[in-house]
Amino acid sequence: MAEQKPCDFLMGVIVPFWTPVDAEGKLDTAGTRGMVDYLADSGAVRSIFGRSGMGKWHTFTVDETKRFTDVLVPACRKRGVGVLIGAMGECIGRERGVRPEAARYTEQSIELVNYAQRAGADAAVLVIPDMLTMKDTPPPEVVWQYYKAVHDATRLPLVLYQPGGTDPAYHLSPDLMRRLLSLPRIAGLKLSTSQEEVFAPIAELVRGTGFALIAGDERFYLRALELGACGVIGGGCSAYPEVLWAVRYFYAKGDAVRARQAQETVWRLMDVKKGLDACVLWKQVMTASGGKFQPYDRSGTPPYPRSVVAEALQEWRRLTAPSRRLCHAQRSRNRDRMA
Repeated sequence: MAEQKPCDFLMGVIVPFWTPVDAEGKLDTAGTRGMVDYLADSGAVRSIFGRSGMGKWHTFTVDETKRFTDVLVPACRKRGVGVLIGAMGECIGRERGVRPEAARYTEQSIELVNYAQRAGADAAVLVIPDMLTMKDTPPPEVVWQYYKAVHDATRLPLVLYQPGGTDPAYHLSPDLMRRLLSLPRIAGLKLSTSQEEVFAPIAELVRGTGFALIAGDERFYLRALELGACGVIGGGCSAYPEVLWAVRYFYAKGDAVRARQAQETVWRLMDVKKGLDACVLWKQVMTASGGKFQPYDRSGTPPYPRSVVAEALQEWRRLTAPSRRLCHAQRSRNRDRMA
């Protein structure tokens, strides 16, 4: 049987959208459009994942998710980038250990997947439900029952998401993945780990099937590509998408030296925000570079002083310049070929 390829919108740089909000934490619709424009202008972004972990998905109500979807999907369509919607049920209070009721959470997930489909999204993302418990049901069976229930009640491609910090009892083992792969609309997985012993068995299981295995830890991106990943979803996809684009670009060309150099640049960029709230700092750097959105986040972290932002901006410009030039030149060549 010929090797199958993942869906195009699940390959390359996929941005875990940092939800634009105002100073009170309310959704910023104009800022949402502005951030999509900023990311699309990079030429490096293939898709945007709205209501992501970086975007504080657990702070969204069902109604907020619908309103956000109604703004994000058209904005992405206008700019020609793919769009994925985090369609998890409500999990308000997750950071305090509050657990939603399993049946209601599942019903809300179904409702939001179907809403995302009607809005025109390419896929829905569903986090591993380690916040759910069912009486006398072991965690792997809880995961299976949740995903199967949502899958069977919807028609949109589904992308699974195992964040770092997921309760190990709920992790996607190869055996559980085999069961999930029997569901035809399970299209991909964002696997957030830098541990090869976790990533490699899943990669081997899905190799050549058309299933999109996506690196969820940008520090591990190059090695994930070597193991069989087709893309990346990480915070750097917002702040320096061209550098992550370059990792895959050089890897695909067989240029191991420059692929490694690009990956090392990712590591240096991650050091820029050490000890700081990355969502807030990078939003400030992005707005200083032309982004039209506000520098706030639902974490409650206030914007950083100008001196801090100026230092980060200078380092960002220095480290990203080669990849930005290459990415923009490649985009121009592609346009010329299509003309």
